[in-house]
Amino acid sequence: MKKIYRSLIAILGLAFITSACTKLDEKLYDKIDARTFYKTTDEINAAMADVYSRLNGVHLWLTHWQLQECSTDHGMCPWGDGGVYKQDQMHTLTSTHGPNHDVYVGTFQAIAAANSFLENVKLANPTNLAILEGEVQALRAWCYMDLIDLYGNVPIVTASHVDPANLPATAKRADVFNFIETELKDAISKLPADKDVNRQAVYPRIVTKEAAEAFLVKLYLNAEIWSGTARWQDVVTTADLVINSGAYSIPSGYGDIWKTFAPNNKTAPNNNEIIFALSRYATPNWDPSLGLWVNCLSIHGELKGAVRDGVSLGIDQSFWGGPSVLDETYQIYDETDYRRGLILKGKFYDASGNLLIDIKPYTNIDIATFPDSKAGLSCIKYKPQPGTPSVFSGNDMILFRYADVLYSKAEALYRLNAGNKAAAETLITQVYTRNFVGGKSFTINSLDDILKERSREFLWETSYRTDLVRFGKFITMRTLWHITDDPAFRNLYPIPQSELDSNPNLVQNPGYTN
Repeated sequence: MKKIYRSLIAILGLAFITSACTKLDEKLYDKIDARTFYKTTDEINAAMADVYSRLNGVHLWLTHWQLQECSTDHGMCPWGDGGVYKQDQMHTLTSTHGPNHDVYVGTFQAIAAANSFLENVKLANPTNLAILEGEVQALRAWCYMDLIDLYGNVPIVTASHVDPANLPATAKRADVFNFIETELKDAISKLPADKDVNRQAVYPRIVTKEAAEAFLVKLYLNAEIWSGTARWQDVVTTADLVINSGAYSIPSGYGDIWKTFAPNNKTAPNNNEIIFALSRYATPNWDPSLGLWVNCLSIHGELKGAVRDGVSLGIDQSFWGGPSVLDETYQIYDETDYRRGLILKGKFYDASGNLLIDIKPYTNIDIATFPDSKAGLSCIKYKPQPGTPSVFSGNDMILFRYADVLYSKAEALYRLNAGNKAAAETLITQVYTRNFVGGKSFTINSLDDILKERSREFLWETSYRTDLVRFGKFITMRTLWHITDDPAFRNLYPIPQSELDSNPNLVQNPGYTN
């Protein structure tokens, strides 16, 4: 079943790219073109939905999560699937790794959709052209941030169609970084301020001026890795623009992180922490059953009807039980930390007191055998949506939160000068304190404290590998499996072999021979 879904994504991605590369002189066989179609709000939204739906295809499925989390101590998955999960965890990906192919192709697929929208909406010239351009430029920039993060040097493509005789060549990572920075700054100049947007009405299309500025924070945070030059002061300066705008806030009550990951954020008026999320609501006629599946597949089927301290966990379906949090990650949470309770370990009972399951952890010694099908700590950070089928949940996939902006500024301040310790602690405490009854302050003794807190706060939000690379610790992950020979080239993933075969102008990342 899991292979079928991934194969479908790959086929759709290849079909889209093939058509984009070959149908250069396609004739119109009806009277609808960009100048006549992009006239009403519904028509423009339908075209915009194509960009979001292709982003959904990359993120709401397992693949992007797999590359970012399953390659760390955040996640393990015992499914066979040709050994792809073991390759993630052991850092032995090759250029024929299926999910790696799907992420690369799918992300360029989203970029092609963005390019097509930008070309055609310009021809239509609607009254809100600049705002529409800004939104899609920001989305395209986000895609390119994913690409330079995972693959380094990649082509910069801004046309929806390419000439098969002149296929795009690999661009240097620093040049792609500069392109992203320019695009985001241009988008910022076009987009409305958050205060001028009805967030609940447009959710999840909440790419405002402040959202694009937040994207820029993420870019600057990783600038030393992505461009070769640190931009810590730019992180602080740009984060201040976001913070001082008042566009976002952190829910302040104990355990309110769960509200942020609630099943239906479209109708959650108190949730101003989300900066960027992917949702079925971005796509007309999106089937509610085809939502996020990483979290649901983590939940063991035996947890259906489970209660904790007399309160239902809200699990009313028998999910599959697969991707799991490692015990090493579970142990870095304080026992009184609310977030620890979103990782399920130990014995769980139904409302009548009957034992449903005793969840035992996978640890670093289990990578080779996965001896117990009921092992592996389930994650319910994304609270399951009642009534959804056993494969999917209707949850939105949250890719960027205001908490990340605060943590980014804190890290940049501390890296600039350890004398900024108190200011950095105050920023992180704004988020950290909600996880403890009565509140609790965060203390920084070293950069490692910031990394560990990012691990705790952003568990399964597809950013941990990026953090580990920035902190110089990703290639030491394999020490969990008692392997010490992880070379530095594995900080990047390989360009898929299928793309190298179809485009001779692409260059494989150093170190990968297949």
